Amino acid sequence: MAAAETFVFNIAQKVLEKSGSLAFQEARLIWGAESDLGRFEKTLSTVKAVLLDAEEQQVHNQELTVWLGQLKEVFYDAQDVLDEFECEALRRQVVEMQGSTTRKVSRFFSSSNPLVFRTKMTHKVKEIRARLDEVAAGRAKFHLSPRSDDRHVVRGKEMSYSFVQASDVIGRDQDKEKIVKHLMDPSDGQSISVVPVVGIGGLGKTALAKLVFNDERE
Repeated sequence: MAAAETFVFNIAQKVLEKSGSLAFQEARLIWGAESDLGRFEKTLSTVKAVLLDAEEQQVHNQELTVWLGQLKEVFYDAQDVLDEFECEALRRQVVEMQGSTTRKVSRFFSSSNPLVFRTKMTHKVKEIRARLDEVAAGRAKFHLSPRSDDRHVVRGKEMSYSFVQASDVIGRDQDKEKIVKHLMDPSDGQSISVVPVVGIGGLGKTALAKLVFNDERE
């Protein structure tokens, strides 16, 4: 199947890759999300097994197309939740390495209350898991068959680092420059503690945040 025909499958694979990384495994233990994320991954893996068949059959089944669209939205929101965990892990890493009083840290990161963050993320993970369970339950009526594709292999657990090669991130130079300029010279003359980076899952928000942090300008 062509890449365009396995779009939802590819998103599911990326979510599983991110949640299975070594860095994220550590984060989920720290923030107490092990149980719900484990159930989420189990359901996601089960759904992913039939996505190749679903994406092929949707050409002749509009209801199946709608179901895939619902899954896609859940996957995108799941990516956003995982990105929040990754950004918080990066914040903690920076504070430990450079200290929370350095100029760059105080500019780029807001203070984080561990209890508040844990409560907020626990709620978000439970919500995402419940949504996936609800949508996934609908697969039974389509009588989909599990399929494997040698071209789609989930890589082993990977480390996540704050460093990212600028050459590996395409089309975000202007976005990075805007954020750096805003941090260095805020229009209202006040010190900025945090700049939110928002958008649908898969847009590269975490990569953009890493690019800004690794910028050498003080």
